[in-house]
Formats: sequence, C-alpha cells, structure tokens
Amino acid sequence: MSKPFCIVTDKGHAVRTDVLDRYVLKEGEISRQLRDDQFSEFYGQLGLVPPLYNPTTLVQLLEMNTYHYRCVTTKARDVAGLGWELRPLKENPSEKERALLDEFFSTITPSLSIVLTNMQKDVEAIGYGAIEVIREDYDPDNQPVNLAHIPAHTLRIHRDGNRFMQQRGARKRWFKLFGWDKDVDMETGEVAGLGEIPAERRATEILWFVNYSPRSNYYGMPDIIPAIGAVHGDISRRDYNISFFDNYGIPSYAVFITGNYDPGEENPDTGKTPLEESIESHFKEIKNKPHSTLILSVPSTLGDGDVKVEFVKLSNDVKEASFRLYRQDNMDEVLAAHGVPAYRLGITETGALAGNIAQEATEIYKRSVIEPRQEIIEAVLNRALVWGAFGVQDWEFRLAAIDTVDEEHDMKVISMLFDMGAMTPNQIIRYFASRFGLEPVDHPAMNAHYIKGTPVDLEDGLVLPQTQAVEETLQRLKGILSE
Repeated sequence: MSKPFCIVTDKGHAVRTDVLDRYVLKEGEISRQLRDDQFSEFYGQLGLVPPLYNPTTLVQLLEMNTYHYRCVTTKARDVAGLGWELRPLKENPSEKERALLDEFFSTITPSLSIVLTNMQKDVEAIGYGAIEVIREDYDPDNQPVNLAHIPAHTLRIHRDGNRFMQQRGARKRWFKLFGWDKDVDMETGEVAGLGEIPAERRATEILWFVNYSPRSNYYGMPDIIPAIGAVHGDISRRDYNISFFDNYGIPSYAVFITGNYDPGEENPDTGKTPLEESIESHFKEIKNKPHSTLILSVPSTLGDGDVKVEFVKLSNDVKEASFRLYRQDNMDEVLAAHGVPAYRLGITETGALAGNIAQEATEIYKRSVIEPRQEIIEAVLNRALVWGAFGVQDWEFRLAAIDTVDEEHDMKVISMLFDMGAMTPNQIIRYFASRFGLEPVDHPAMNAHYIKGTPVDLEDGLVLPQTQAVEETLQRLKGILSE
C-alpha cells in the first residue's frame, strides 16, 4: 500500500505524513558531541591521562535508561553486596590472624559491602573504580584502619600510573597507588621520598580497579559502550511518543488518496491545506455525531480525473507494535551488553522453549559475569591488604556467591528420598542446616530410615522414648518438606 496522505488522530487532527516525519529522530541526528570535561585543562598541564569516554556523561547515562541502570546496580550488588567471609588456607590456621582481619573488615564505615558495591557500580557504569586505603596516623608503615569509596568520575590517573587527582568544583586532592614507595603531597601532587612529607599533607593510597579494555593502559571500558546506540534509540522513541501524542493524540485512521487530485494551497495560519481541513473538520464533528455522513470534495487536477479516497482504521496493536518491538530490541541489546538475564531484573520472558530457564541462565550469569569480577576484587584485597599490609598467611578474603539453588526442586527430591527410606532425618537436617537453622539431634530415631513414616532399621522390639527435641525437630522438618 502506498504512503497515506495523512493520519487522523483520536483528537480529530488530520496530520500529513511529512509532519509525522518531523517527529522522528533519525540516527544521524543524535548529538555526538562530548560534554565539557572538568579535567580538560589539567591533562597537559598536570600530566593527567584523559579517559576513553567522558565519565560524567557515562554517569548521566544511568539516569536515561531503566535497563542500563538496573543492570549496573544488579551486577554491583551480585558481585560485592552479598557479604564476605575469611577462608583458611591450611589446616589449623591462626585464630589470632583471623581475629585481626575480622576486626578490620567488620569495622569499616559505613560497611565493607557498601564500599565495595559503590566501587563496583563505578566499574560497571564508567569502566573503573577506586577505594581509598587509610592507614593509622597516615603512616605508610602502619596497618590500614579503614577503607573508603571515592566516586570514580571525580578521579583521573597521572601518566606515571602511580598518582591520581580528584577534583570537585574548584578543589583538588591527590592520591597515590597503594604500595608505591614514594610520598605524594595531597595538595600539589609533588613526589618525595617515603616518609619525607609531613603526615598532615601526605596523600593516602588508592586500590585501582578497571574493566579491562585493550585501548587503554590506564582506564577500563564499561560494558554499555557497544549498546549506547540502543540507549539513545530508546530515548528517541520515548521523546517521539511524548512529543507527538501530546500535540496530536493517538493515530486512529490512515487516509489514502490516489489519482490526480489537488489538495489546495496551504493556509499560512494553520499550515494545513483545504483538503486536510475538510478531513479534520469531519472527524471532529463525528466525535459528537458518530453517525453523520462525510461529504468530501477532492478537486482533481484534470477535469475528468479519477480520484479515489480510502480510510483505513488503525488498530491499537498496529499503532503501538512498532514502538513495543523497538523498545524490546533496545532492551535486549542493553541486557546482552551487560550479560544480565532479564529475570534478574524482575522481567518475565516466555521464550521459544516455553520453559523455566531461570536457574540455567543464572548459573551462566554467575560463572561468566559475576565470578570473574569477584576474582579481581578478591585478588586485589588479598594481595594488597590480607597478605600484604596485614602480613596474614593463613587466611584469604572471599566474597559471597549468588545463590543459584532451586529450593523447590530440592525439597521435592529430598521428600521423595525420605519417603523411600533413602535419607535419615539427620541427613536432611544437615543438608538444609544453613538455610533453615536446623541442627542434628543426637537420638537413634533421627538416624533411622523411614518408609512412609515407618522405621525400617531400628532394633526389633526397641521402644524409643520420644524426647521433646526429637518431637520438635520432626515436626519442623515435616513442615519444611510439605511446603
């Protein structure tokens, strides 16, 4: 079908198709200019290295797309916000060393999980992140007493790779790479021998994290970069809908006019031709008189020309389908760039397999996205702090993993094994101990096997007194398996 002459909206407006085109933001019309970088004057002057992409612009991108923001916050939480633990590296590890580490990590303000999660948000949003390490009395020979997150978009790295400058407004502050055997003046960035700068002017240290990019030896690249076009495309879709629908309403009819017709001269006051005004006048009238007759005069450019007019009603599905599909495509591209399954964001999808693949998708997400990032954080904290600053050799720092266990499936299998006499009550308790707070009970009845509730391996004739602990535990276990 040919291009319609105009679209009639639910407000009665007749809108020519060339007017519709004005509201479409073409790909080439998306601004590609970079916003002003507050560090621009210092790159050459102070030896700072410009990042691959403007960090301030990337931070603002979080406010422009729901899916990008949710992916960044979800990955940061799954990587660093689920807790931490200390694991022994050998048998009979030193409890003194464990207490030392536990006291440090547990007393970080506001908390270690918050500090690491905020840092990881920076890594996901702009490609790099930083944590400040504060030593006792700012002495490089003393142990750390606190860790603090530094908003990464306020930081730039020096070309020597060992110094960093933070700027907020007109204020500047210098830091140095953790473990560098030089002192840095926190106000000027000048370098001196270790211990030569007074403590009150001595720069604190930074742990530097990057999402590696082969294009830079200093900064990383956020995962969203390949999908920035999808983010801007979704913004354009949103702006088109808001702008067009606010002005004209929802398209209801497409008007097709074929043949040698003359729409007339455009009215300079309304910007419409007499033909448009005639169509618009009719549709506004039939809103009040739905059964009125349309008498439409279409002048022909030829005296006996054959002109055909056709009105095609647009269904809601047709009108909105292209926008829904476009938004779906943009969402899919953003999620693919981040490597986050839709269900982790609370989005329910029914795929071609028509099955629940959430557990499989989460396992892939855990192993390919989350665990590699956790390994980077763990390696930095262990080498710099645990084994380095604190000199601990018996323990290592580990981040908590996301839970991919399907509890409903486990419950069904365990319940079946229990009824078949394949598992004892205490074996079930040990399996679920960490999740439900159960503890094994030292009683023969709890180590027996049962088939449909009947014990099969107790001594013949043995009468077992039912203790309160056994009774309570069996009732609780029964409740768990029946959920």
